[in-house]
Amino acid sequence: MKKLLLNLTLSLATLPALLAAHALAADDLPPPRAAEAGSADDLPPPTTKKATTRSAQPTLKYGVDDLLLEVGGLPGATEADTYSTLRAKAYVLWQPNRDWELRAGARVDGAMQNGGVADFNDMSADFTDTYVRYRSGDTRLTLGAQTIIWGRVDEIPLADRVSRADLTRFTLDELPERRRAELAARWEQTLGDFKLDAVWLPVFNAAELPDASSVWSPINLTTGEIVGIAPSPAVAALVQNAVISEDEHGSGGGGVRLTKTGGAIDYGVTLARSRQSQPYYLIGGTPLAPTLTAIHPFNNFAGADMELESNGITWRMELGYTDNIPVTLPTTATTYVPSLDWVGGIEFFPGGADTRINLQLVAQALQTDQSILQLTEYYGANGEIETTFGQGRWTAGLRFFGGLNVKNLYLNPEISYVAWEPFAVYAGYHYFNGDDRTLAGFQEDHSMGVLGIRGQF
Repeated sequence: MKKLLLNLTLSLATLPALLAAHALAADDLPPPRAAEAGSADDLPPPTTKKATTRSAQPTLKYGVDDLLLEVGGLPGATEADTYSTLRAKAYVLWQPNRDWELRAGARVDGAMQNGGVADFNDMSADFTDTYVRYRSGDTRLTLGAQTIIWGRVDEIPLADRVSRADLTRFTLDELPERRRAELAARWEQTLGDFKLDAVWLPVFNAAELPDASSVWSPINLTTGEIVGIAPSPAVAALVQNAVISEDEHGSGGGGVRLTKTGGAIDYGVTLARSRQSQPYYLIGGTPLAPTLTAIHPFNNFAGADMELESNGITWRMELGYTDNIPVTLPTTATTYVPSLDWVGGIEFFPGGADTRINLQLVAQALQTDQSILQLTEYYGANGEIETTFGQGRWTAGLRFFGGLNVKNLYLNPEISYVAWEPFAVYAGYHYFNGDDRTLAGFQEDHSMGVLGIRGQF
C-alpha cells in the first residue's frame, strides 16, 4: 500500500479535523441521515412526484437559525486564560409561489481572548445562505450564497470540494458549523433514483480565519509555529519576522456529483476542479525580510463513495484522489504532489435509540518519495458516542480522534441539559495531546474547558 499521510499544513481540503458527527439509523429506529448535505435549509430531495403540496399563496418566514454563547478556560496557554465566543444567525425567507424562493441570512460572530500575552476582542458580520431558488418538477436551480457540503461520511467527507471552511474555532465545532456560505450557481436534477448536482463558484472565497492572535489561528505568532510543520528555531524566526498576506483572487472552480439512492447500496461519484479553501503558507522573501503568503491552488479531484444498511448498522465509505497538493521541502521551497485518501465508517444504536455510536477509520497519503516538512503518512480513527438519559432531559457524549501511526489525540467529553428546547446548556472539555506536525500536537497547550448555551431553531 502506498505511503499514507495527513497533510497538516491546512493544504488538504480534508483538513478540518478528524472527528465524527450525527446521523440516524434504520429499522424501527430513526432513519439513516440523508446521503447528501446541502444548504442549511435544504428540503428533502425531490422525487418523481410533482411538488404540488407547496402552497400557491405567498409565504413569509423569519427567525433565528443558530445561537451560541460560550466561555472557555485555557489552563495551559501562555497566550490567554480565557476564550469566549458569540455566534448568532438569522434569516428571512419569502416564497411568492410554489416555484420560487428568496432567502436572506446574516450572522454575527464575536470572540474575546483575555488574560495572557495575546489578548484581543473581535466582532464581525457575514452573510449566511442568501439566494434565489427556482423549482420545477425534479429540477432545482439556486443562485447566490450557499452552504454546500458534499460527501457521505461524517466530519471528513472526501467529496467536500465546493465548500468554504470556517477555521475560526479550529476543530471545536462539528462539520456544519465549520462551513460558511459562498457565492455559487447550483443545478440539482433528479432522474428517478439518480441525482445530478453541479456547482460553479464564480468568485473564490477563502476560508474564514480567526484573528492572528487567536489560539486557534493556523499560525502561532507567540511560539512561531505553523500547523503541520515541526517547530524549530529557524521556523520560529521566520514566522515571527514574516509579513503575512493572502492571495484569493479569481474564481473558485466547480464540480459535479452523481448519486444513486433507493437500492440495496447507495453510491456516488464526484469530479471537481476547485481551489482548496484552507490556506497553504508559501514561504518567500529574503532571510532578512521573509514573507508568508496564504495561497489556494486549484486541485483536480475524483472520488467514489457508497453506503449500505445491514442488521441495524449503517456502513459508509469514501475514496478520493487529489492532485496538485502543495507541500514544503526542507529547503522551504514548495512542490506539488498527489494525494490518495480513504475513509470508512459504521454507525449503530446499541440497545435502542437512546445511544448512538459512530466510528471511522482514516487513511490519508501523499504520493511522494521526497523528504518534506509535513507528515508523509497518517492512519487514524475518529468517532462520536452519544447517549440520552433522565427521561430525555440530558445528553452525554464524547467526540474524539486519534492517530494510529503517530500520537494525535483529541477528546471532547460533553454533558448537556436539553429540556429547555430549543436551548441546551452544556459543559465540556477539549483535550489536545500529540506529536509535532499533528493537529493535536499544534494545539497541545490549548486544552480548554467550556460552559455554554446553544440554540437550534
